[in-house]
Order: sequence, then structure tokens, then C-alpha cells
Amino acid sequence: MRALPLLLSLLIACSGKNEDTSGTDGTDGTDGTDGTDGTDGSDGSADCVEENGACILEGAILESVTLTADKPWLLRSAVTVGDDSSAVTLTIEPGTTIYGESATNGFLVVTRGAKIMAEGSASAPIRFTSDQPVGSRARGDWGGLVLNGKAPINACADGASPCEAEGEGGTGVYGGDDPTDNSGVLKYVVIEFGGTEISPDNEINGLGLQGVGSGTTIDYIQVHRNLDDGIEFFGGNVGVKHLLITHPGDDGIDWDLGFQGKIQFAAVIQAGDAGNHGMETDSNADNHTATPASAPTISNLTLVGSTAVAEDNFGLVLRRGSQPTIHSLAAMEFSVGCLAIRDQATFDAFASGAASINSSYLACASPFEVDAEETEVGTEEDVFGMDSSNETGASLGLTDPSNATAPNLVPTGSSPLLGAGTTPSDSWFTAADHIGAFDAGGDWTAGWTTFAAN
Repeated sequence: MRALPLLLSLLIACSGKNEDTSGTDGTDGTDGTDGTDGTDGSDGSADCVEENGACILEGAILESVTLTADKPWLLRSAVTVGDDSSAVTLTIEPGTTIYGESATNGFLVVTRGAKIMAEGSASAPIRFTSDQPVGSRARGDWGGLVLNGKAPINACADGASPCEAEGEGGTGVYGGDDPTDNSGVLKYVVIEFGGTEISPDNEINGLGLQGVGSGTTIDYIQVHRNLDDGIEFFGGNVGVKHLLITHPGDDGIDWDLGFQGKIQFAAVIQAGDAGNHGMETDSNADNHTATPASAPTISNLTLVGSTAVAEDNFGLVLRRGSQPTIHSLAAMEFSVGCLAIRDQATFDAFASGAASINSSYLACASPFEVDAEETEVGTEEDVFGMDSSNETGASLGLTDPSNATAPNLVPTGSSPLLGAGTTPSDSWFTAADHIGAFDAGGDWTAGWTTFAAN
């Protein structure tokens, strides 16, 4: 049964006003001609096909339109922007709320060649959320947001050029040969209660970046209580700043298939009721030396685990040939360990200098994975000890990291993270001398994020 009757009161409450859908005849909420709320989209705004208080979005969006903040919008089943070839732009105004319909597993896909321009603000973030009432929302209520781009991936064992792949959950084709491809802008966007299971073991990530290029701007993003991973990079070259993943049901941050982008100022906070790793990173599961290898550059990352997640719970897992360059990582409270490195190709990348970790601090009861059955040449302790700026200790010295409803990851004045960080020599990165995602001077998550349990 569709949740729209429930949704009506929810949408009115969330919008802060009763949406006036009365048309020119003042009787049925339309203009008497087109079955909408009287908005014909002539100003570039999307037509509002109204049903029980929501403007319904379904099928393919094949003309550039704007979702306005004065209306609630509902994703019914798979909604695609473009058709994998047309230059369609979906613009979303600051303060707009888009609901995913639970009954139809609603989700949004921006196809290759199309763009999303979703630029909110700290005072008016754009929100993708569940259509269930506040208090009844849960992980997996709806799908998520997926961007498909034309940047390189390494998924093609047969050497196909350009290499392309089909996204999980029927989210379309991605990949190509344009590392600077532009899928648009996401800024001050909150994605919550997503990750629906399309089929057994086939779930949608909160934010899926599939072959997304470096021309795309992604900044100030929160993914909250997603059933699957918070964010996953499938190849591509996109850069992301100010990324907050809270209470994911699986991994916080995941990458594979040749991701060569950049991440700075990112934090993952686990909840005690679910979760796997803070970060799980691969290059290619079938061919650990596939090219291009997953070789992103990461800086200023804070991973906060929960010891209540008892099984297979690491802060950072590097495997299957992943070869990142990591600066200023802080990790704490993961029940099994802070750092796990697996597969010989991964160790070889560190031995050759293709991968590295520096200026990082681990505060877990067991800093490194202990596995007597490992056959690789190399250990996590050896890798971490390659750079003298790396340290382990009992505490990161954060203000209130384990507060479930109002966590504060800002370092206290006595934190070992302050003044101990380094920044990559790349103009994309903002200079920062602290380890982790936050300095003592402020909290970039304040005012626009959420920690609601349901």
C-alpha cells in the first residue's frame, strides 16, 4: 500500500505551511485543464502532478526542470534524469525536501550526460528523506541518490575501451574515458533513511558516485542512517569535501573499481545497533592489479566506531590492490581494530611507495588486525610504522564523540591531533595542520545536519 495518505500530514508539517494547491476555479486544486496544481512549468519549474499533498516524480525526466522549495516532491520507483545521452539538468532549490516512496522503493539516478544542480546552504539544506512519519522512519525506507558519469573505471576484464559497467540495483550504465566529466553540483545536501534492498544482497548506497568525474562539485554532504554503505565511489575521479556519514548499516565510506579522486574533511560515526567498517576500500575484487588502480588521495579523516558492533568491525580496511595516499587520519573505538590491510597487492603498493599513510593517529584497543592465518608478506604495524609521524594512543581527545544525538568531534585543547597534521601538495586541498576532519576552531557540521534516530 502506498504511503501517501500518511505522507499528507507529514509533508504539511515539514513544509511549515499548508500547501495551497487551489487553482483558478477554486474547487478541485487544479486549473481545470491539466490535472496539476496549476503550475505548468513555463518558468522552468517542474510541473506539480499532485497526489495527496505531494508533487509526484516518476519515470524519466527528459527536459531541464527545477524542483522548488515551496512544494514537497516524491520519488516514485526509479526516477532518472536524462536517458544516458541527453544534456538534461535537474535543478533543486535550497531548502527543498524530496521524499522517497517506501512502497515503490523510490530513488533518483542522474544519468551520464545529465546534471544535477542541488546547491543548498547551511540555513536551507536540501533534504532527501523517507516518506514515513517522523518517529517511524528507518534505514532502508527508500533508495538513495546515484550519479552516473563518464570517468574511467577498471571493471572490464576483457580490456573494453571505454570501460563501462551496470550499476547496482538497476541504477544504469556508468564509466567512460573522461576523467574531468561534470555531473553537476551537490552542496549542503542531507540524504537520510535510504538504502532499500532492491533484491537479496542488492541494496542502494546513500550516495552512489559511479564513474563520476572531477568536474563535479560535491561539498557539505551528510548521509544518515542508510541501510547499506553511506557513500560508495565506483571508479571515477570526483573530489568530495566536508562529508559526514552517520550511523550507516554497513560501511561508512567505500570505494572500488579504480577510484582515483580526492576526499578532505570527512567523518564517519557508527551507531551501536548496526555497521561494518568505517571505510572499506578495494580496487578490483577479481583482478587486484587491474588498471586504473584505486589510488585516491585522502586528507583529514575522522572515523568513530562503536565497540557494540562486535564482529568484523575495523576503522579502515584496505584490500584487493587499493593504494591510497592518506594524510591526517584519526580513528577510534572500533571493536576489532583501527587498521586492516589485506591481499598481497595491497601490501606491495605500500612497499613500492604507490600507497602511503602519514600524520595519522589510531586510538583503538587493538590498533591493527591480528590474524594468524594471514599469508601476505607484510603487516599493518609495519605499514603504519613506515612514517614516523604516525602514532597510536589511548584517546583522540575529542569533545563528545559518542553522544548518539549530538556528537561533537571537535578536538579539545589537549588533543594529540592539533598541530600534528599534514596536507597533500595539491591545490585542491585546503591547508590544515590538524589530524582528522575538525580543528579546534569550529564544527562545519553545525546547523544543517541531523542525528534523528527515526
